[in-house]
Amino acid sequence: MNQTTNNSQNELLSEAETNIPKDLPELERYLQNYSHDDQAIKTIQQFSKNLKKTEARQDVFNQALIREPIYYQDVVKKGLADPEKDSFTLLQGDIVSTNAAYFLGDRLENTKFAIATSTCDLVKNRRQYAALLRVQSISSKDPKAKEVLSQLLQFKSTQRMYLPPFADDSSDIVGNALLFDGIVQIKLDDLLLAQRHASLSLVGWRIFGSMVRSILVRAGEDEVKMRSFI
Repeated sequence: MNQTTNNSQNELLSEAETNIPKDLPELERYLQNYSHDDQAIKTIQQFSKNLKKTEARQDVFNQALIREPIYYQDVVKKGLADPEKDSFTLLQGDIVSTNAAYFLGDRLENTKFAIATSTCDLVKNRRQYAALLRVQSISSKDPKAKEVLSQLLQFKSTQRMYLPPFADDSSDIVGNALLFDGIVQIKLDDLLLAQRHASLSLVGWRIFGSMVRSILVRAGEDEVKMRSFI
């Protein structure tokens, strides 16, 4: 963990210790900025919008969202991880392939996935199961490919997130869509044996986290009213 991350966590801890809500209504008002706030996703959308054209957006995000897999031995060697703490085999957001994952009871084959489970829960013996999200490739042979890319690169979809082509994708693949519609299950022991294709970069991980949070817990105005008065 680097110094910037440590400083950020210390600032949040200090705020939590000093701004303690006095009652439940105040606790609710405090939590709304963290549990259901949509500012992060709006910021991502505005950033993308300012890039104007689909080609420009794709150029920027292709360079920014993913990187080669991050390996434990490498980060320890660079002093970025404490060798005294639990080692990791996989990270949240890693793009992997495995034939041991199941969706609605059916085993999925020849499919790539993004790991949805938090990194700290991917340590052996910490959990029995993990959650994955399916990745769907976008081929230039698809007549709707340009339309799909245009939509994904606006980051307004609640069903999909744009990911660049992976290093081992075929030459006709112009991008990938991370599907939020449906959670895939896998035994953690099986996941730890999966083939890794890429890790998310820091900004890619931030966007992934913002979108997952927004999609899973986004709040409608009517829902706030209903929960307040019924």
